[in-house]
Amino acid sequence: MIKNKFGIRIFLLTILISMALVPAVTAEKLVEKTGENILGTYEDSVEIKSIIEQIPPTDPSILENMSENKNILRTYGKIPEITTGAEVHQWFNKLDTIRVNLNENNEMKPYFYPAGPLVAYGTNADGYFWVIFDERYSPKNEDFDVIFDLINKQAVKLNIKNVPIVFSTGTPIIPVSAFINQVSTSSTNPYLTYYRPITGGIGASVVQGSTAALGTIGFTANRNSDNTKGYVIAGHTAWFQTGLSSYQPLYASGNLAGTISKIGSNTDAAFIPYSNVAATMHIGGGSFVNVNGCYSGGISGMTLTKSGAASGSVTGQYLGVLTGQTIGGHYMDKIELMTTTCTTGDSGGPVYYISSGRYKIVGIISASTTVNGNTPATVYIPCGEVMSKLGVTPLTA
Repeated sequence: MIKNKFGIRIFLLTILISMALVPAVTAEKLVEKTGENILGTYEDSVEIKSIIEQIPPTDPSILENMSENKNILRTYGKIPEITTGAEVHQWFNKLDTIRVNLNENNEMKPYFYPAGPLVAYGTNADGYFWVIFDERYSPKNEDFDVIFDLINKQAVKLNIKNVPIVFSTGTPIIPVSAFINQVSTSSTNPYLTYYRPITGGIGASVVQGSTAALGTIGFTANRNSDNTKGYVIAGHTAWFQTGLSSYQPLYASGNLAGTISKIGSNTDAAFIPYSNVAATMHIGGGSFVNVNGCYSGGISGMTLTKSGAASGSVTGQYLGVLTGQTIGGHYMDKIELMTTTCTTGDSGGPVYYISSGRYKIVGIISASTTVNGNTPATVYIPCGEVMSKLGVTPLTA
């Protein structure tokens, strides 16, 4: 812990967690029919067609090879063998419809820990439905049976037979505060340099009483209701409260950069109105790029990069989508995961996709985790979820 000249104790706030047949369709039709599942406002059908076509084939042997992983509790069903990217993407969308329907119907909520074994559920990028049980809970056969039945009932409605399901172990999301000396506050740190206009990918801190949470700005945006400009950060770095002041980069005279005006419902995102913003993003090392658009989230096979004040710019692969975690007591309707870890101070930073030199926002960093017991991963809030819950649209150059 350090004190600046105004006597405010500055802490980093982040989240650490430990987790654990399709009709043929052309890529053109898939973009037309399901574009809303992977695109934000700024559609580029040629680019999306290319991304979809490059989705790798499914591998039915994955479930068979899980028996040696102690974090895998049970597997059911079979992953269908699908070779073309368009059909694989259609399969993922059908699986994810199960997740969406279960969440909308609140069918899984009675089984969440501690009343039951459940931590989260969703769709894995390897092509199966993913259920995570709390590692502190001793599951019974009836726990598996009742949750399997709920998933299978939704699968049958979608004409999915022998739905592939993997039950693994994990722990709930737990917010963790850390001292600011875990991240360099040197004036040479490009993430913690004073910038105006405000951009994505730079450090910011939100003050509550005598402490301040340090995170990273995700992206700049327009509020849809009145075109007010501002920027997006992680909701937990604002303690999920409106009315708190934000500073860039740290609490100091002259660094005030707006006030939290909205916290997203059932998500980890907050909006701060601020007029002096630009449609650019810091990608590390003091380099800035234009933001050329957004996707509502990631898809299988997509290479993603994140930019955070603590760990810098790191690249990984899309892992999947989950529902059900709680962050600071707040239920998450939808999070996504990518390979690579993140750490205190990264929270809120941009996750983006690069195509032909164009940078598009995919989400904002929320937490660190491990997948199936041993694979480091970053949890992020997909851009479509941020846009929907905050009523904003990313600024583009």
